[in-house]
Amino acid sequence: MKSLRVAIILLLLLFSTSGIAAEKQLTIVHTNDMHSHFLGFSPEIDYRPLSINADSTLGGWTRVATVIIKTKKEKNNPVLVLDAGDFTMGSLFHMLSREEAFELRLLSAMGYDAVTLGNHEFDLKPAGLARTLRSAKAKGGLPPIVFASAIFDRQKPVLASLEDAFAEAGVKPYTILTRDGLRIGVFGLFGNSAMEFSPFAKPLTFSDPIATARNVVDVLRHREKVDLVICLSHGGLNDNPKFSEDEILAREVRGIDVIISGHTHTKLDQPIIIGDTVIVQAWCYGKQVGILDLALNNGKASLKNYTPVPITSAIAADPGIQRVIDSFKHKLD
Repeated sequence: MKSLRVAIILLLLLFSTSGIAAEKQLTIVHTNDMHSHFLGFSPEIDYRPLSINADSTLGGWTRVATVIIKTKKEKNNPVLVLDAGDFTMGSLFHMLSREEAFELRLLSAMGYDAVTLGNHEFDLKPAGLARTLRSAKAKGGLPPIVFASAIFDRQKPVLASLEDAFAEAGVKPYTILTRDGLRIGVFGLFGNSAMEFSPFAKPLTFSDPIATARNVVDVLRHREKVDLVICLSHGGLNDNPKFSEDEILAREVRGIDVIISGHTHTKLDQPIIIGDTVIVQAWCYGKQVGILDLALNNGKASLKNYTPVPITSAIAADPGIQRVIDSFKHKLD
């Protein structure tokens, strides 16, 4: 009898230990709606990125880069860096988006693992976006771009050109990222409000976000066999649940673990949890960065910790990224 009890205890310890060993952790650094605001504001003239606590400005992409670098150094687990769209349009830098693709080149240099397109990426019309993508590829690269919402019509030359630019730049409905043995599916999505605010995208049209998400999640879960599904949604949040698109998305589409939300410039200090889906959004203009820590155990992701990081002068700039921005300023001048 004593030996039986010992055997049972050993088995319990074995299962307990294997359960602990099975848990993995993942950190997501996320931004949205940065709108070409490379420099801190306001007033921008006070911005002193290479000095600590030298000004009262908020934002600055070079400070965001420091948060990314610091998070990767501090974490013992994989770190993904993601953006939910509208990285262009908002400062003088966007005036050379077509020729120089400053924003995409910076996102690549800062180490973003995936970004999606927002409505303002279409402000220069399909031909302008096509040119921006080609410029980014020719002038130093661009981050992986995921966008599942575009409906192309190759009978229209401007849309055929944009579809070709998507292919040349590697824009896909989704991407698979492999980290620490995990297969992570990331896809990009346009919300209904974003469609309404994209008049210059014509004649390009966009698919229904709920139907599109269901189709992509089905592919990711059943064909790609991913362990985690992340949606970069330019849909947004609203105090009125009837108009809070990313909350509706979480309720209507099962199988999304994380929604990185954008479009509405919402300042969330804690995630919104709907069912098994974690929703986050990080304000706008690079004034805040979100750091989301997840625990993954037995095929289920759960919130471990969330830290909203205000981007203030307490964060010293990354010198390398600042040199890139300074070179862009020179070209703009």
